[in-house]
Amino acid sequence: MQYSRSIIEIIRERTSRRSFTPQPVEAEKLGALRDCFTALEGPFGGTARFVILDTTGWGEGKINALGTYGTIQGARLFIVGLIRRGEHDMEDFGYQFEKVILRATDLGLGTCWIGGIFNRSRFADKAGICEDEVLPAISPLGYATPKRGVADSIIRWSAGSRNRRPWRELFFHGSFEMTLTESAAGRYLDPLEMLRLGPSASNRQPWRVIKEPGRDIFHLYLRRSKGYDRLIKAVDLQRLDLGIAMSHFELTARELGLVGRWEKMPPSFSRLPERTEYLQSWIAP
Repeated sequence: MQYSRSIIEIIRERTSRRSFTPQPVEAEKLGALRDCFTALEGPFGGTARFVILDTTGWGEGKINALGTYGTIQGARLFIVGLIRRGEHDMEDFGYQFEKVILRATDLGLGTCWIGGIFNRSRFADKAGICEDEVLPAISPLGYATPKRGVADSIIRWSAGSRNRRPWRELFFHGSFEMTLTESAAGRYLDPLEMLRLGPSASNRQPWRVIKEPGRDIFHLYLRRSKGYDRLIKAVDLQRLDLGIAMSHFELTARELGLVGRWEKMPPSFSRLPERTEYLQSWIAP
């Protein structure tokens, strides 16, 4: 994936936008976005496929043909993503779709992760879903209005989108009993900070990271919010969030020249916090 500027700058700039102007997206930008669709692969080997759908005419006189219930206003284009079902399909999808979202941001376009409230079956049908595929999420695509709409502002306020958990709640040193300080993060300060700034369902920020003392090895965990794994039968929203976290961490590390890889290497803890699951580790040589 190629970006035209620093990924740190793009991640800091990206924000969910739900209100769009009528200005059409230039063919050159759509082409640049489609070019990145074929250059993606997830950290667990799954490959998502993406299409851009034009929803003009879908209304057919119906107020809520898209199923977004007024949360998305003025959008005509949507990025729709699908992936084959598998053990880590959600993480692979989140990792890849976030790269697409960041490329759209790089191109000056507005986006918004939508994993829950939309007409999933209609978008899946229009995207030509296959029998072994699932549609985890979509995003509107276009030029965001200079000022946020009322619905957009309410959603951001209710989810606390401007707020991020502090370091002490997310990053740990050696075990979940000791907080990782920013100074102890060393050269991985920026990758961890960009992970912290990632979007997540209802801004729950379910990622947790433990750094091994004296080594650049980072163990990534999912800290589940109660009930979130049962909201949508086919889609585990918080596993999508972990894929986003992996994407932000890795993209930033690569930009800074930090060599490493994702690998299964769970540390041996006698007891994990409640609703906490190990996922994967970043291992630097």
